[in-house]
Amino acid sequence: MRRVTIPRAGSYETLLFETVADPVPRAGEVVVESEAIGVNYADCLVRMGLYESAKTYVGWPITPGFEVSGRVVALGEGVTDLPVGTRVMAVTRFGGYATHVVVPRDQVFRVPSTFDAKQAAAFPAVAITAYYALFDLANVRAGWKVLVHSAGGGVGCSLVQLARIAGCEVVGVVGTPGKVATVKELGATHVIDKSSVDLWAEARRFAPGGYDVVLDANGVETLGQTTATSRRPGGSSSTASTR
Repeated sequence: MRRVTIPRAGSYETLLFETVADPVPRAGEVVVESEAIGVNYADCLVRMGLYESAKTYVGWPITPGFEVSGRVVALGEGVTDLPVGTRVMAVTRFGGYATHVVVPRDQVFRVPSTFDAKQAAAFPAVAITAYYALFDLANVRAGWKVLVHSAGGGVGCSLVQLARIAGCEVVGVVGTPGKVATVKELGATHVIDKSSVDLWAEARRFAPGGYDVVLDANGVETLGQTTATSRRPGGSSSTASTR
């Protein structure tokens, strides 16, 4: 198999190709031959040496990558429900930039018939992050008002769609005019382009009583005002970080 390896923190010049032995699955694992891989900003942070979990759990050298799509080529003992040749997408904890990945069975999912390989590879990281924030952390309910920062990004687009499916009223925040139409098409009731209007004045206009859930991927840049736009204590508000 071939994979991308990063021997040390640095710029893109640190990305190296290497050939290594094909992976052998252990009990409960699946080997996937990759057709496409997801590329996320977190991979850049890994390369720059800024991703703490990469340093803690792997160290240098490291192969980045959190998601792939492809076909099952080998099964570990005990895996009986994914025949060899099945089209799948898989979530990895690093290691995704490779022609073959080995992952636990519970991190492998059949590809929906409507997805091509590229769509499947780009789906798991953002969709699972968004689902976790909305339904595990915030526990959203139909009719709630939800404010989504960075609504035009990968996780943001997923948050908008999932919140609408849950029956929420969604207000999306974007940073450029070109993203407004896309976020509207994904289901946002209102979209705030913070490059052309006062973000917080608009946010309060759309939800005078505050938001039940605010999803903020910006961190310290907006955290204080984000908290201020949430419903007061005693209501149903929650703020979830998608960082």
